Amino acid sequence: MKAQEVEESEITLIKALGKKIANYRKEQKLTQADLGALINMDEAAIRRIELGGTNPTFKTLYRIAEGLQISLKDLFDTNEP
Repeated sequence: MKAQEVEESEITLIKALGKKIANYRKEQKLTQADLGALINMDEAAIRRIELGGTNPTFKTLYRIAEGLQISLKDLFDTNEP
């Protein structure tokens, strides 16, 4: 696999993860500000993650999962929303 293909693949995964986080947040009728307040994270940071503009750390993903009351597994399950 070429370096460009790897980078495109990573970008696709990061965007899919962000979309999944947004879907779980919306299911719980939370705004980005609400989620940010729950996990002590800036609303802009939540927005960047949901839009796939940044690659969140494991610690950040853990905090998001805790705030959404889901497991980390839920964030990576390809059979879920």
